[in-house]
Amino acid sequence: SYIEPDFKWSNFNLEEQAKVIVAPRSNNEMDGAKLSKEFPEMLSIKDSLIKYVFEPNKRT
Repeated sequence: SYIEPDFKWSNFNLEEQAKVIVAPRSNNEMDGAKLSKEFPEMLSIKDSLIKYVFEPNKRT
């Protein structure tokens, strides 16, 4: 069985988290707008896959 019915989940606060996790939390951005602005020649993920994965595989 994958489920333990007697298991009780308990969250911990930030102070307890700081004791367990060595590095502090990072605030990553999931948006590529800044990168696109800095590097306008950068391809989108879709276009990059087509150019570097699918097109070369067509030739083989």
